[in-house]
Amino acid sequence: MDATLVIELVFQALRMALVLCGPILLALLIVGLIIGILQAATQLNETTVAFVPKIIVMVLVILLSGPPLLALFSDYLREIILRIPSVTS
Repeated sequence: MDATLVIELVFQALRMALVLCGPILLALLIVGLIIGILQAATQLNETTVAFVPKIIVMVLVILLSGPPLLALFSDYLREIILRIPSVTS
């Protein structure tokens, strides 16, 4: 196995992890920032105030972006599985 092939496979895996986790993490980052600003402005430091909206946003993002991300991930897995014979030989 060539070193460039290993680097390419690792790069593809990292890119796929970023693509799959990116929308959820970005949405949670934005919601957390907004809630943090509101908590600082109102001096309301309750942990459930920050926790519940993040859970709701995470569920909504997963419901909306889940099917396209699942299709993208299954295409990636199919490509990796089909490359196994060429990688091992």
